[in-house]
Amino acid sequence: MITFLIDVAGNLLVPDFGGRRRARAQARTFAEGGEVLFEACVLGERPYCSPGVVFLAASRIALHVSPTEVKSLARRALPTEHLAIRQIRRRTRSDPRIIRPFWSVAECHDGHVGFVVACAPEHMRYFTESLGAEGPG
Repeated sequence: MITFLIDVAGNLLVPDFGGRRRARAQARTFAEGGEVLFEACVLGERPYCSPGVVFLAASRIALHVSPTEVKSLARRALPTEHLAIRQIRRRTRSDPRIIRPFWSVAECHDGHVGFVVACAPEHMRYFTESLGAEGPG
């Protein structure tokens, strides 16, 4: 009960108090081989792309996309062995409006077909490391 009250007080006094703890827990989970779930956009002409915000589940060995946070609902594996990142950049005005203003954008390709993955900058490293690439920054 005391811990709960400290957490509530901390969240009121320092708005990102819980966010930093959550980020550390995600980093630890990913480093230990677990799966991290986060909001993203996967936009393009591939079967795993969607015109809205989705959830990416990233681990060191797999990458899945789902319309919800529920792991068993319409979850699709991305063919990580065929995907490559061309560049990672900040969102620009020419990007679709569904991509949030503060998100990072990874320009990717699957064979000769391009697509983009956009997510919060702190989650982009999970996406890139799932593909075997170095995380940004």
